Amino acid sequence: MILSIYGFEIDVPKEYYIFITKDSLYYRGSIDVSDHFKHTLKILWDDLDEFKANYALPSDFFNEKINAIKNDKDLVSVDSEEYTWDNAGAHPYHFHKISYTTKKLLTKALSTTIVGLVVQCLESSRYFLIFYEFHEGKDEFEEKAKAMMKSFKCNCDASE
Repeated sequence: MILSIYGFEIDVPKEYYIFITKDSLYYRGSIDVSDHFKHTLKILWDDLDEFKANYALPSDFFNEKINAIKNDKDLVSVDSEEYTWDNAGAHPYHFHKISYTTKKLLTKALSTTIVGLVVQCLESSRYFLIFYEFHEGKDEFEEKAKAMMKSFKCNCDASE
């Protein structure tokens, strides 16, 4: 099922729940897409100028986040992968997966994985952050989340 709202669209399985934040607008808002097991894909969008004040490119956002993880004193391991996004058109983007493990003294190790797509739309002056985060190993929702992210499309003229 194609969810089309506020000038973008994403293919969501028809049995999933869609929660649109009450005060969402064209220029700023959020949507949660979740299955029956409370796995949640988050879609956030906001003003591009505010984003570009901190991150010139989507990859800068990713690099800052991965550097913060690498600087964690409890870090045991970190790994990252990059993916392509076929609906990019003229949109700068970064599609990635970060997996890392931390272990505090006298506690069990905690593994976390974040799959994310960051997109800048110069035409609508917005950025989009779509991500799914989970803990402890492989998750059955990960592939579904990646498929939804790959289906994301900005409906501006730069997508042509």
